[in-house]
Amino acid sequence: MGKKFLFVLDDVWNENYITWDVLRCPFKFGMHGSRIIVTTRNEGVASMMGTLPTHHLLLMSEEDCLLIFSKHAFKNADVSANPTLEVIGKQIVKKCKGLPLAAKSLGGLLCSTLNIDEWEKILESDIWELPDKESTILPALWLSYYYLPQHLKRCFAYCSIFPKGYVFERSELVLLWLAEDLLQSKNKKIVEEVGEEYFDNLISRSFFQHSSTGFNCFTMHDLISDLAKFVSGEFCLRLEEDDNSFNILTKTRHLSYMRNCCNGFEKFEALQEARYLRSFLPLQRVQLWSERFQMLDKVLHDLLPTLRCLRVLNLSRYDIRQLPNSISNLKHLRYLNLSWTSIEKLPDTMCTLYSLQTLLLSHCEALAHLPTNLGRLTNLRHLDIGDIGGTNLEKMPPQIGKLKDLQMLSDFVLDKPNARNDILELKELKHLHGTLRISGLQNIVYAVDALEANMREKKSLTHLILEFGGYTEDSQKDREVLNNLQPHSNLKELTIDSYRGTRFPGWLGDHSSSNLVHLDIAKCTNCCFLPPLGHLPSLRELHIDELNGVVSIGPEFYGNDAIIKPFKSLQILEFKNMRRWQEWSYVGDNKEGGAFPSLSRLHLEDCPKLMGILPLDYFPMLQSLTVLNANIESLTMSQGSICPKMSSLKMYDCWNFVCFPDGGLHAPNLTAIDIDGYTNLRSLPEHMDTLLRSLESISIGLCPELESFPEGGLPPELKSLNIRSCKNSLQTECNGDYKNSPLSKS
Repeated sequence: MGKKFLFVLDDVWNENYITWDVLRCPFKFGMHGSRIIVTTRNEGVASMMGTLPTHHLLLMSEEDCLLIFSKHAFKNADVSANPTLEVIGKQIVKKCKGLPLAAKSLGGLLCSTLNIDEWEKILESDIWELPDKESTILPALWLSYYYLPQHLKRCFAYCSIFPKGYVFERSELVLLWLAEDLLQSKNKKIVEEVGEEYFDNLISRSFFQHSSTGFNCFTMHDLISDLAKFVSGEFCLRLEEDDNSFNILTKTRHLSYMRNCCNGFEKFEALQEARYLRSFLPLQRVQLWSERFQMLDKVLHDLLPTLRCLRVLNLSRYDIRQLPNSISNLKHLRYLNLSWTSIEKLPDTMCTLYSLQTLLLSHCEALAHLPTNLGRLTNLRHLDIGDIGGTNLEKMPPQIGKLKDLQMLSDFVLDKPNARNDILELKELKHLHGTLRISGLQNIVYAVDALEANMREKKSLTHLILEFGGYTEDSQKDREVLNNLQPHSNLKELTIDSYRGTRFPGWLGDHSSSNLVHLDIAKCTNCCFLPPLGHLPSLRELHIDELNGVVSIGPEFYGNDAIIKPFKSLQILEFKNMRRWQEWSYVGDNKEGGAFPSLSRLHLEDCPKLMGILPLDYFPMLQSLTVLNANIESLTMSQGSICPKMSSLKMYDCWNFVCFPDGGLHAPNLTAIDIDGYTNLRSLPEHMDTLLRSLESISIGLCPELESFPEGGLPPELKSLNIRSCKNSLQTECNGDYKNSPLSKS
């Protein structure tokens, strides 16, 4: 109401005027001068929605199109070194007619070859003159597909199962390709690595593109999606949100649909004709944390078991409590996804699905046991039974070590009566990749049994989580157990949780851990000293939480080596819940960055006994400093020094904090200061107007002794000033002119 707005609707295809009119109604009450911009590739949509003449975007200039083409075609070579190819490339770009996707896809196609004959073949291809029935597909995209190797053509065609705009993950698609037997093993690579290679190849040729929704998320351009649907023909069928029924054909092999639009049995009845269906794949565009959907018993118990050729069955996020015993009819099943379901028990008959390669059971909170005969599924390669905090399983099934091809096992649980046998089973799982969580380590009776896990030989693990848990009276046993679980030197991430030993093993901090990038140590309450983590040259993130036995952190933390510069790669350092920690000693020459030359974020939380000063000179690259509930008395800087990168400073409940650095805090890029709960603080940093010229926000609370701003007044860029519960009400002594400052307008 009365607000001025700019609203952009990008890539609209809906031609329903009534729907548009409903959406538009609230915007009629905005301030005059507001605008709605609609982009579309459909002239009918533009006519229906527009109140002004349609603005037709010009095609990209030939010069800019050539830049895009060259970026992708010559990324590993010098353009000027190939004058003939440069000439041919210009001619190819002319045929792209100013469409950037066309230039990008052909550049990706040709980047793998610098052979003149191959380039000329593309230029002179008959595909540039498509017959009328194929005119909806851009010739350049046709060419990109036509010259794909046959194995990539099959993998790309399968992707027509995804609706337009659907976001998928690399690992998700590779497992589906694996189940459909689309991956060809070669050399010594495992098939999953081959699948990732295929995926990267399709990215480089612009068939996939990164999605803004996540680092490892991808999507297909609408025109690429049209191409996939065309080349897959009648073999792939996807039911969109506005479809009323399945048009199932006997040729249909792969089916996808949106979960929220298929609730009744009548939508699935036609599946009875699809006797050779291989993929049953419900999808969801936006996945809420714990959202569940209903599946009719008639579909689950009567229909699905009759689809005997199924290879992919996804039942994730359905409110399913048990599977029918007739699931054993699906002898060809290779991929079964039951994650985020209410499943309580898996039927024993499932253990006759001998072709099963992937079983996904993550976030199945009601599942406490796996089938006793799971070890019979000798082709199983991926078993995900985890959650963010671990699994709810109470124990592992016997003879799980028979799954010798297992590549991914999210969690391994050691229960008390069978811990020794379980650890022997873990020894047999030699090919594990990715992340493994081992919980219940306190249940190991004899520390020597931990050697049987053979962790040093599991060279493909990248993330290892070791959880002890529970109370133990034998801290020496825990120490020996952890020592015997030394991982392979390839490990990138390590978490140690609830360890009850008094010291950490020697391998944590020596050359065998040199590739560690991320380390979490939590709830190790008996440890009095930290290991020499400064020796880890690759360590970028270090999180230490609830080590209540640590009173002092000194030279042992950095490593007693005058040659090795400690923590040379560390960027993030967090200490939390260190209830007895009193002293932090710094080492090294502060002129060279001390022990933390690369640290960008320092977080101290709930360390109530930590006393002394925090010397900023030891953190020359610091961008963010957060201190919550610590006894820090002051921040210090040597005269003339500067914090060039610092942008955020937050300090709460530092009751004994007295002062900022003498002479002021020189941080030219600091934009926000937030301080709260300073009993003894009397003044803010000196010379804020000159040393903190980028400061935009100041928030001050519960500082009863604070009386005034420093001489010189407020920084010139200040936009927000919040003062609360400061009983001596600050008096500003501002000599500067703030009439034109951002603060004067707020």
